[in-house]
Amino acid sequence: MATIYFFLKRYRFPVVVALILMFVELTVELTLPLLLARIIDDGIMQADLSMVVRWGSIMIGLSLLAFVAGIVNSFYAAHASQSIGHDLRSELYEKVHSFSLSILHRYPTSSLITRLTNDVTQIQNTIFMSLRIMLRAPLLVFGGTVMAIIVNPKLASFFLVLIPALILFMVFMMRKGAVLFRRVQERLDRVNQVTRENLIGMRLIRAFVRRTHEGKRFVTANDELRKQTVTALRWMEVTMPLLLLLMNVAIMAVLWFGSFDVQTGTAQVGEVVAIINYGTRITSALSLFSMIVIIFSRAEASTKRVKEILSEESEGRENGKNEETRINGEITFDRLSFHYPGYLSLSSPMFPSR
Repeated sequence: MATIYFFLKRYRFPVVVALILMFVELTVELTLPLLLARIIDDGIMQADLSMVVRWGSIMIGLSLLAFVAGIVNSFYAAHASQSIGHDLRSELYEKVHSFSLSILHRYPTSSLITRLTNDVTQIQNTIFMSLRIMLRAPLLVFGGTVMAIIVNPKLASFFLVLIPALILFMVFMMRKGAVLFRRVQERLDRVNQVTRENLIGMRLIRAFVRRTHEGKRFVTANDELRKQTVTALRWMEVTMPLLLLLMNVAIMAVLWFGSFDVQTGTAQVGEVVAIINYGTRITSALSLFSMIVIIFSRAEASTKRVKEILSEESEGRENGKNEETRINGEITFDRLSFHYPGYLSLSSPMFPSR
């Protein structure tokens, strides 16, 4: 990831602004359940309409603030991600042009095309999603848990026990996913290679009647890409159902034990409602983790592939100068002719070439 950080430094201002606005959204989202608890306990339960209007107006104002912050955040996140993608593609393009033939032979043309297009797009989208929601989701999980503990430590203990285990599970899934999606990108390289070879050699394929053979090659490469992609996505999709199941069980436990605490007077209705609100927000944030794990896994695989190109050293140079090799000689073409079917295009009895 150090390669990506190098490009991020060029756009510090939009990145910092996007992060600040994201924290504004996060703060508002963590504050609203507390205000809702205040409305219930001090307004509704006490039949005080002025209290409901006062805190309700504050909630509306904070919601509008979060709305504006989200729009501006999207603008700066898009600017930073698109600019970094542009610079990364340009750097890769210049790097590939500096390669010697020995290095180019190690990387198929199809692989270089995929790295310049698909891999950079994966990184670019990950940067945008990180500045928009990816960093917000884990912070919301952490902040929601802390705020729930502040409201009622006893009821929040269900989240405190469950969430660390879920985080460890997601880290494991992310590492496994990085390996699987690296194989997906390699299968995509193969599909691009077969497609490119067919497009370049279309006339030869028709001339030698190889359409059936080349069609089978493409179908084989395409099937391998499909199978590897399905395998990776099936593995990663296990994350969301498990997260939702366990978090819903925790929310049900909060409702069950919270009802007894309200009856005994050890908890207020507003506290239980606030804990449930934090629980649902944590659940929605964790539900994003399934998407986040997939995106980060693909981005990690793409980053490694891009880094392979950027870390290559150009060969064929010594002391910063190219060595030129001159060959002296002569080639003589005797009675050379070339023609397309039906008419003659080139005919020459003899001419030398030096």
